[in-house]
Amino acid sequence: MNAPFPLTALAALLVGIALPVRAAERPVPLRVPPPIGKDIAAMPQIVEPADDAERRINAALQRLDAAVRKAAATCKAEGGPNSSWERGVDATMRGPRFLSLTITDSVYCGGAHPNASTMSIVYDLTTGAPVDWTTLLPPALTGTVSLATGADGTRMVTLASKRLYALYLKGYRPRTGNRKVDADDKECRDAVAGADGPGPPAMMAWLDAKAGGLAVQFDLPHAVQACADPVVIPAATLRQESAKPLLTDALEAARAK
Repeated sequence: MNAPFPLTALAALLVGIALPVRAAERPVPLRVPPPIGKDIAAMPQIVEPADDAERRINAALQRLDAAVRKAAATCKAEGGPNSSWERGVDATMRGPRFLSLTITDSVYCGGAHPNASTMSIVYDLTTGAPVDWTTLLPPALTGTVSLATGADGTRMVTLASKRLYALYLKGYRPRTGNRKVDADDKECRDAVAGADGPGPPAMMAWLDAKAGGLAVQFDLPHAVQACADPVVIPAATLRQESAKPLLTDALEAARAK
């Protein structure tokens, strides 16, 4: 006859299973290390990581710092004393369940003009890995999932979906009724409406706790780059589109805090 499983060992096992879930449900405390260089913000780090998942995220964020440090050095070597690299980082959601970050780079390495780009990355706090959007959003919203290359060579996930693009256009610079404002925005509305080419544009996606939704954005040609605004699709709309409750519940909980 097998010996009974010790209750203390069973309790320890249950705690070990529950810990990542409980840790992922808390607001994640972040600290920002010193800048990588002049005007180059460092990626934040989770303070006192609660588990292996959070330690994996910190390690991944450190690798992003190493990537931009190397890219900025290459840029300076190519562009000379007039070269520049500026980076801003924003933590747009700090739990529950997800850590969402946006990275904005403005880079000049010689040539006609600087280039600006936005990258996004969303981590699952229970695994420490970037989220798989296909497990959180319906196929109609993920469309074609691919990788885009950021300014520093980092590969980031993009979603090319007709339905996602339609929701973006619906929320983009809504008309105000003010003739001058609406006239000024017309060029930008035309630019984003004409971005579908042979298919919908490849869009970066991240979570916006303040607005309580999924933010999406895509790059535009340099001449109209200032028109590349993010649009936030509210959690209520995502729910109507059959997004997973895991995502919509987390967004609503984050907005309520």
